[in-house]
Amino acid sequence: MQNNWIIKWILIAVLVSMLILLVVVSFYKSVSEISQYEKDYPVLEPNEKLPNITIGWPGFWPLLVFEFEGPFPEMPDKMMVYKIVYPDPNQFTEDYVRELAEKYFDMPKDAKMSRSGGSLNLYWLKTDTHLFELAPRTGFFNIQKYEKARKKRSEDRKDFPSDEECKKIATDYLKSRGLFEDNSYGPSIVDNTSAGVMSVGFGQMVGKYKRSGSAGSLGIDIGPGGEIVSVGKQWLELAPWKIAPIKTAREAFEQLKEGKAYVLNRIGGKITKIELRYQLPGVEGYSVPVYWFDYSTPERFSYAVVPAVKDEYVEPREETFRRIDKRRTSQ
Repeated sequence: MQNNWIIKWILIAVLVSMLILLVVVSFYKSVSEISQYEKDYPVLEPNEKLPNITIGWPGFWPLLVFEFEGPFPEMPDKMMVYKIVYPDPNQFTEDYVRELAEKYFDMPKDAKMSRSGGSLNLYWLKTDTHLFELAPRTGFFNIQKYEKARKKRSEDRKDFPSDEECKKIATDYLKSRGLFEDNSYGPSIVDNTSAGVMSVGFGQMVGKYKRSGSAGSLGIDIGPGGEIVSVGKQWLELAPWKIAPIKTAREAFEQLKEGKAYVLNRIGGKITKIELRYQLPGVEGYSVPVYWFDYSTPERFSYAVVPAVKDEYVEPREETFRRIDKRRTSQ
């Protein structure tokens, strides 16, 4: 009996040692990756200031209550800042857009074309069944099937493929059309049957980190019977720029409690996960790291986002807003 207890404790000790070793190896791997980057990319100077990514966030909510039982995860003390490489808008000629729509979605080359005008100046291609839309500034595009052209309309979940079947339909479609991206994660699925579709989404990986934000996504809406209703692609090319010192997870959590965060649903809750991600599309062409907090409430799961770059390397919110507003006014 005593021998069994000894063996049991030896096994526990071995497992704990392996876990500690794994954490240490992962941490030093992150450090070594940054060290490798530092050979080619400089660290931000103390007087360098990045744009403040919170300018587009709604007002802060300092009275929300968040709980975290710990322990706080170990994070690298520096991370890469990326520059977004936007495509040349001049490449999106009428012929190019028609070829793109034909290649990916079988749109006929004689589809009716128009432009939206305004600052976006979107391309629109229309047939009797579909609308194809492309933004020349970013290269983002989507195609939607008109309601009247759909085979069937239903809000009953039983009329749709299963979750796993929807994921397979979406993945197979993207791969067959040459739209799938290797640096993606997912798919995730959302029940939008109240709107007549099941929504399948893929997110963009930035190195080993997930993206946070509206851009960097592939989305497909699937109707009853597996019909493809809409497809959208917002994918960005990123180039390493400079390395920025970042906050610890504890410091980010303290700022979350102070209300210096983007908070979905404007409710507090119990933090279940803390991880680093990259904000896309970013501000003024930069993609910077952020802390992502998953948390739960009695009613739902939610999340919050806190900028990860140390505050001394970020300009005041008012300064970023003032510069962008001045440029927008002059244009």
